[in-house]
Amino acid sequence: MIPGYANFNSTRKYGQKFTLTYRTFSEFVVSPIALGTHLGEMNEIDSDLYREGIQYGLQNGLNFIDTALNYRGMRSERDIGYVLKSLIHDKKILSRESIVVSSKAGIIPGDVMKNLVPKEYLQKVLLEPGIIQGADLNEVEHQKHVLTPRYYQFAIAQSKQHLNLGTIDIYYVHNPEISMMALGPETFYQNMESVFSTLEDQVQCGNIRYYGLATWTGLLKSPEDNGYISIEEVVNRAKSIAGEDHHFKFIQFPLNKQFTESITFKNQLVQNEFHPLLVAAEKLGLSSTTSAPFQLGKVFKENQDPHECLQEIIQTGGVLSTMVGMKQVKHIKENIMSILPDARN
Repeated sequence: MIPGYANFNSTRKYGQKFTLTYRTFSEFVVSPIALGTHLGEMNEIDSDLYREGIQYGLQNGLNFIDTALNYRGMRSERDIGYVLKSLIHDKKILSRESIVVSSKAGIIPGDVMKNLVPKEYLQKVLLEPGIIQGADLNEVEHQKHVLTPRYYQFAIAQSKQHLNLGTIDIYYVHNPEISMMALGPETFYQNMESVFSTLEDQVQCGNIRYYGLATWTGLLKSPEDNGYISIEEVVNRAKSIAGEDHHFKFIQFPLNKQFTESITFKNQLVQNEFHPLLVAAEKLGLSSTTSAPFQLGKVFKENQDPHECLQEIIQTGGVLSTMVGMKQVKHIKENIMSILPDARN
């Protein structure tokens, strides 16, 4: 595995080679858009495109990659690992310390390389070996989520192996609102506290650097809605485990013309006052990354200007970086060009 993790000096040095306006977290500097790897088919054709696209992006100004254990049946993590090994370990074109990688777990994945759909993966890889118990599954309609410490230990080890990394920079609990809907607030926050204890241990072991929540609607709902997650309560649970030195530092959520709640909806209570999510996160010392800038393709179907949409999001105050699903080099080139400073004039 490739040792090391992103640091401030190396990421800043990387950014100085390009004309993008980079964003600063206390420990590293990242490009305003990240290479998202959610969309695509679970086949070799799309893997070839992703590998080519990730390599191009990393060599042309994008030093942030976002993925998840379940993306494309585990192919996305493996495709990223292939490129990182090539550029960092084999060719030594890039340094590990200049690249930020985030991944996620919580949703039951499948493994296409082992011909295991999620149902089979759950049974053969998780339940039969005793990684999780049946009671650990939180189900809402067709969605299955896990919020138990042992699963995250296992998932992080899997992600590290796929990515060829000794340390993952950011690791998210993925779509925790599913477990919230199944468990209710009291049990949910208790379970989250146990998971955070494990994630703090993973930080101490050097397997991850920071952790967070990657949500869809959980942080954007009304407090009265089923599945709503209080970001202040989550931070309090992290503090109860590790005090002020906790490593819960990131949240991820959709931001686009359809999902504007993080800017407009005062649904997050911080110190007895309601704020929109982006403001609440800043007050709590969290960094916000956003997803789905093109509304999962709706922007293109509605003939909106995707570059204008992207510019609008990255200019939103409080957004560290937005995750853009892109695998073709031509689309990566277009997206980089659209966020150059000159493109806004």
